[in-house]
Amino acid sequence: MTLIVILIALGLDFFLGGLERFRNFNWCISLYYGLEKRLAQYKFWDGVLGLLIVLSVALSGLIVVLTLSSSWSWIVDVIISLLVLIYCLAPEDLDNRLDEYITAVEENDVDAAASLAENLVDESLLSENDSNELAIIKSTLVESHKRTFAVIFWFLILGPIGALLYRLVNKMDEEFNEVRSGLTDSNSILINILEWPSSRLMVLGLALAGHLVDAMPGWSKAEHLSFEVNNQVLTDAGIGAMQYNLDIDVPDKEKSYWIDELKGLINRTLIIWLAILGIMTLSGTLG
Repeated sequence: MTLIVILIALGLDFFLGGLERFRNFNWCISLYYGLEKRLAQYKFWDGVLGLLIVLSVALSGLIVVLTLSSSWSWIVDVIISLLVLIYCLAPEDLDNRLDEYITAVEENDVDAAASLAENLVDESLLSENDSNELAIIKSTLVESHKRTFAVIFWFLILGPIGALLYRLVNKMDEEFNEVRSGLTDSNSILINILEWPSSRLMVLGLALAGHLVDAMPGWSKAEHLSFEVNNQVLTDAGIGAMQYNLDIDVPDKEKSYWIDELKGLINRTLIIWLAILGIMTLSGTLG
């Protein structure tokens, strides 16, 4: 049933489109500020305990609903799980943004391409000499992990509570990434911990979906079990799996060749993940 819920959620997200307008997490940020106003004077607030309080209150409504629904019907449980997963999958449609960028590049619309690239690129991931194209590739690999793969992983592990937990921690990290406090530092540590297993599993998927030998050097960055190199592992492995090389000789290569390759790699990786989940379901490993 877990795999069916995931497939339905991905299908609805793809075919319906425009669902990002329903994915508003401002309530979580408002909750944080409301609790801060009441608890900031207490020493425990600015640290791990403060973060746990925010997350506990934010998740309490879902926990109550799931507890009540378990005594009603399994169908209600499935519907709630499906709605929560769809809600947590992504704040914005990444594929559409990439398609718009590809169209702008192919039509030589420099202004549109530059504007779209600015929206696609996460500057925190860039190196000094990265081209626009490489910046988009790095940012898309990381964003696709946060958008889909990490959410699915925690949905598999903890159900809808896991999916919502990851998305809430992710949104708080985005909101407070430039704020230094005990609570925000604890949140940064937690997001790194939550993303460690899913990022490594995505690396394996990228390696299987692309060029295995060139993808594995990215995995080597995890040798010391660091929780702080998740994004670097993903970008190195993804670039290796694509065999990204500006000098590669590809007959009739279009200007957007590497972005198309990137989209194909991510889609193949997701298909591999789903195939593995299907095998686990048939073998009885996954419910």
